[in-house]
Amino acid sequence: MSEKKPTPWRVQESGKVCPICGKRTYSNGGIHPQCAVLQADSARTEKLRAERKRKASEASSNPKAKPHSTSWTQKKCPKCGKESHVRRKNCDCGHAFE
Repeated sequence: MSEKKPTPWRVQESGKVCPICGKRTYSNGGIHPQCAVLQADSARTEKLRAERKRKASEASSNPKAKPHSTSWTQKKCPKCGKESHVRRKNCDCGHAFE
């Protein structure tokens, strides 16, 4: 068999190009459906991104925020503040976990 590919005898014209991604599209509207969704949701996405950024800045500027345990396997003793494994029933200071 030959490895050579046949050359087309008729070249296709440029056709419609999607204004979002710049690739050729075959849809009637001239824009890919997924690109149309991205375009329609861009305002909402920007609003959500700005809100998320605002919440992150508020959380970092709030000094009263409680520090979380290092992981889900640790719990903090309310009496002495030492972190212990979640399965421990009593802390070294004598506090009994419920």
